[in-house]
Amino acid sequence: MLKLFILFVSSFIVAVIFLTFIKKISLKTNLVKEDKKVPYMGGIGIFLSWLLVFLIFTFLEKINIPVQLKIIVIFSFVLLLIELIDDLKNFSLKTKLIFQIVFIYMFFIFGKKIQIYFLSPPLNYIISFLWIMGIMNAFNHLDVGDGVCGGVSLIVGLSFLTVFLIKGSYVEAALIVPLLGAIFAFLFFNFPPAKMFMGNCGSHSLGFFFAALSIYGDYTTLENKIALVVPVFVLFFPIVDTIFVMIARLRKGIIPLKKSDDHLFLRLISCGYSYKKALFDVYFVSLLWAIAGIMILFKLSFLFLLIFLISIFYTIRIIAKSFPR
Repeated sequence: MLKLFILFVSSFIVAVIFLTFIKKISLKTNLVKEDKKVPYMGGIGIFLSWLLVFLIFTFLEKINIPVQLKIIVIFSFVLLLIELIDDLKNFSLKTKLIFQIVFIYMFFIFGKKIQIYFLSPPLNYIISFLWIMGIMNAFNHLDVGDGVCGGVSLIVGLSFLTVFLIKGSYVEAALIVPLLGAIFAFLFFNFPPAKMFMGNCGSHSLGFFFAALSIYGDYTTLENKIALVVPVFVLFFPIVDTIFVMIARLRKGIIPLKKSDDHLFLRLISCGYSYKKALFDVYFVSLLWAIAGIMILFKLSFLFLLIFLISIFYTIRIIAKSFPR
């Protein structure tokens, strides 16, 4: 645990240095959002500091990283570079979709796919594709306000860390911890009012990493097969927000992947919530679902059912509150 703490602190410090440097360079070169004059390359700082600290740690500790974990990390970095170009060039929706489809296809050639034993291989491929595409874009959709995507990512990351620690997966825990340190550092720059955004490169890459990592993990046992849904619970709020946005856009006759102000967070603000109150509600609901996901590792119990029902209640509540009265 001491080594994990040192990993977190080291990544936090390195990320603060990187993000400060990126912020200064972005302001000098005018790489900023035109409407707010805020740098949008935060994702670069998050991922570079995370990878640097993790690679140094594995080298010093002589840790053998499993091949599938290496593939997830490599593809996360590749996606970071692709989305960085998108941040700079602003791809069309069609171009973005083509890049994402090709990227996920390439990942499936090398990486692990969902393997539900009672489903056919083609159906497992389809579910895997929809899962990664959905979560990847769900995190990008969450990046609609200061502190939203970063805060939810921190909660999701902490949840996966807890799951890996419970299951004794030390290498996976060591991979997550420096990412958490980097995200925590980023929140100091991104918490309202934001001094930096993570950009598409950050949000898409985080979404892909969590989606791929959730497929990599082994959550079930013969005695507790229902633990298969742990990643769904941990990632439930981004999923709900994306589904809600898609339905709202379709009802308006808008293509689901096009931008609009239909996100739960933005709707809460438009309904009179203060920015920090809306942000707290998003964090709170995300945390509830994450705790429910962790609890299900210990099989169905009264405590799990209680947290599950509370999670449903507050999710319905936040959706209801997002409609004008």
